[in-house]
Amino acid sequence: MIAVLGSFDGFHLGHQLLFDRARELAVNAADSWCVVTFSPHPQSVIGRKPFPLLFTEPEKDILARCLKIPEIIRMPFSSSFAEMGPEFFFEALEKTLFVRGLVVGEDFRFGKGRGGDSVLLSELALLRGWEASIVPAYSIEGEKVSSSSIRTKVLSGDTGGAALELGYPFSILGTVEHGDGRGRTLGFPTLNLDLPGMKIIPPRGVYAGSAAWKGNIFPAAINIGSNPTFPGKRDLRCEAHIPGFKVDLYGERLTLFFFRRIRREVTFDSPSALVDQMRTDVKESIDVWSRIDQETRSFLDCCMPDSLEYPLR
Repeated sequence: MIAVLGSFDGFHLGHQLLFDRARELAVNAADSWCVVTFSPHPQSVIGRKPFPLLFTEPEKDILARCLKIPEIIRMPFSSSFAEMGPEFFFEALEKTLFVRGLVVGEDFRFGKGRGGDSVLLSELALLRGWEASIVPAYSIEGEKVSSSSIRTKVLSGDTGGAALELGYPFSILGTVEHGDGRGRTLGFPTLNLDLPGMKIIPPRGVYAGSAAWKGNIFPAAINIGSNPTFPGKRDLRCEAHIPGFKVDLYGERLTLFFFRRIRREVTFDSPSALVDQMRTDVKESIDVWSRIDQETRSFLDCCMPDSLEYPLR
């Protein structure tokens, strides 16, 4: 087995280079390959504050299917595991699967205090007769592609910039739940998506995006916010308007993709002013969708949540 090692908070373009290398090694060795990662994410265990993820475990399973990753093996991560030295980490790896080769990024660290680096990994692999492949970091216009960089872009509303580093649009997978029905009264019915816990959510505003459901992809205008035009306090909501869509999806799983932010959240003087803006938002969302390239659309086509066999939370 050729094992790709990493924490993998999502699978960005740099990670995809690791997968390409693993496929190559597996073909040469007439063997299979897999991704070996940790659950929960190490930062959520050893970090000093909550660590929202780019993608939840169910979302990563869908992405893995789209990226043709044969298998994901999740090693349980705990405080005691974090205290293991680099050599003990290798022993745990040996107990988990039959390894013939390892693939890691050049900045991969392992063992207590992140004391093991790619050099030590190569040495320990050599002692066991394993092949070790260290893949250089991937950069775009001089900027290193990383999960932290993507996280920063999503949190700033730059979902278009995040997509350039991911290689696909940022997304949220959830279950459609009941809202207050106000969108329907305004002529713009919305699908309200529950927000997964401990996941990064883009800032308030309206986004041009799409929705994936039951093997179909639809253009969508997505709103993150609390509807400040209307009185009363509400929790943060994620709701999407799909032009011309009238199917009742309550309780259904849905994936929303975020192409780019159209505007920030605004408090309008009247519902009619909001409706006028919503017409503009929907028009712009459809226009953005019309310019999405075929490669991205093909990727979205495989990102359906229907095959998941366990709860989203």
